[in-house]
Amino acid sequence: MASNASDELIGTWVDGWAGVRGYEIRHEGRVHAALRHDTTGDWEYVIYEPSKEELAAVAETLKKHPKRRLTAFNDSVSDLLNTANEVGLQVSADDEVLMVTELAVHDVEVPLPSDGFVFQIERDGTHAYVSLHPEDNQEVVAASGHVSAVNGFAIFDRIITGPDFRRQGLGTLIMRALASLAQEHDVDEGLLIASVDGQQLYASLGWTSLGKVVLFKA
Repeated sequence: MASNASDELIGTWVDGWAGVRGYEIRHEGRVHAALRHDTTGDWEYVIYEPSKEELAAVAETLKKHPKRRLTAFNDSVSDLLNTANEVGLQVSADDEVLMVTELAVHDVEVPLPSDGFVFQIERDGTHAYVSLHPEDNQEVVAASGHVSAVNGFAIFDRIITGPDFRRQGLGTLIMRALASLAQEHDVDEGLLIASVDGQQLYASLGWTSLGKVVLFKA
């Protein structure tokens, strides 16, 4: 299993994450970028272990385009924050982590839904979308998530449980269903960016952290 992050790994995550969301992608050397048409309407840059020169160049771009953002991965968060501060970047969020799991330890079969709920599964090439709905009102989405197979990895994204349906194990069901669907493709490991709320759930399902993720703005 991947024991640490790398530029190649981050590029793979960008491909899967942006593919799920329908973002246009660019890879220019070590700088990966996705056009976030649904949120900021502008580019988000993604760099693994950015140098001071790379951070300074991105800082200049972000000053000219205030809606743009930088997501950075670094083994030493304190070094990253100090350098970013020097070049005029401001931390927007620093509470997410990159997590990985070996898919072989996860179920191959899609689990049965909880009593009173039904699954809906949509496949589109290497992408899959799973949602859980109350049997008596299938217009309501209780929980949902996406997965995309890229370069031997399954990229999990947008794992959401509705406010009225939390603490019922539905997030776990979605993750198990996505893991089983991912294994329809040639994948060995899963990758995701976990929010504070999700980290405990994913850890309980056998995911491990590869390090912090920091989001910057100008």
